[in-house]
Amino acid sequence: MENSFESDLGIMDEEVLKYIGITNLDFCTPLSKEALDEIKKMVFSINTLVQVIFRDKVRVKDIEDVKYILELSPLVDDSKVEKMILLDDTSNNKKILSFPFKNPDTWSLSYKSNKGAYLITSIPNYRKMEEYISVVINSIDKELSMIEKIKEVYDFIKLLDLDYKASDRLPDIINTRKTTSKGFNILFKEILSRLGIDSYIGKIKRETEDYITLVEIIDDKYNISGIYVFDPCSDSLPKALYKNEALRKINYNYFCLTLNEIISTKDGMDKLVGPLSLLNSDSLEFASRRINSEEEKELHDVFDREFNEIYERVQSTKSISESTLFNIVLSTLHREDFIVLNRDVDELIMNNYLLRKKELFKSEETDESSVINVHDF
Repeated sequence: MENSFESDLGIMDEEVLKYIGITNLDFCTPLSKEALDEIKKMVFSINTLVQVIFRDKVRVKDIEDVKYILELSPLVDDSKVEKMILLDDTSNNKKILSFPFKNPDTWSLSYKSNKGAYLITSIPNYRKMEEYISVVINSIDKELSMIEKIKEVYDFIKLLDLDYKASDRLPDIINTRKTTSKGFNILFKEILSRLGIDSYIGKIKRETEDYITLVEIIDDKYNISGIYVFDPCSDSLPKALYKNEALRKINYNYFCLTLNEIISTKDGMDKLVGPLSLLNSDSLEFASRRINSEEEKELHDVFDREFNEIYERVQSTKSISESTLFNIVLSTLHREDFIVLNRDVDELIMNNYLLRKKELFKSEETDESSVINVHDF
């Protein structure tokens, strides 16, 4: 006769050990009530779970439900389970960040890179990134013209420190305030995009391969219209030498240049690379033959024009005058930041610009005795 106690024990052992050996859960579709019940049953049983991944069509509510189940379970150590949210649509990230995470360091969240690829970072790093960008965005007067808004963002980016060994990933840039030439432009592009301004990051060859940003400017206030270049890295000053943040913002020699101007350096060594060189070439026919489909698509996505139209727009872009540049900079200047310098800040910025222009670019000679250089401070 079968021992009913032993039979019941065998069934119980089978149920108790059902989830042993399952280490990963990977969700890619909306979770039904039955699925959530099964997950709850699993994490409230003996298990070996170490990783949970949410991707594709998983809903924000599904993530929240599973999060709470994991945190409530007496048989799961939430601090030892890695949770990754790898959603194609990052529009819900702000909502996800508002969750009260028990162990936020064990959660990673995906974000879109400047090339459209998806990268991941921890929840604390993502929060720091969003907080920093929000501070920058909220400090910019919504009534400013387009070029004035760009100038304000440019000033923030110049406060980064150049380090070619540093990361160029957004969370790392904001966490360390150090990055490469590419990183300067990646953060510049990201903040501009939050203001509704599209931009394109391209390469320029100097002693190293550096990066610059192209933006189409249409600004009626200053009568500026064209595709212009910005290089916040080249206008930055190292924090180790210049402690005062206001002083580190005074360079504008690489602000709102034409493509041709940015390579008109005194030593003549700067060369545009890839699509930028084609946009600045003498022949549209040559440029059209050489541009590849991926580069053409990327340019189209930014400027919403066909390649030949972008080329013509670049070619017809006129240099802005020094008086216009000074008007943009000085009309948006935060003069209270410069009080500690005990100098006429307008004169400092203009004269420093003229001296640097003489040192950097093929331009008319400037009377050196009449200028004040940032290096004097």
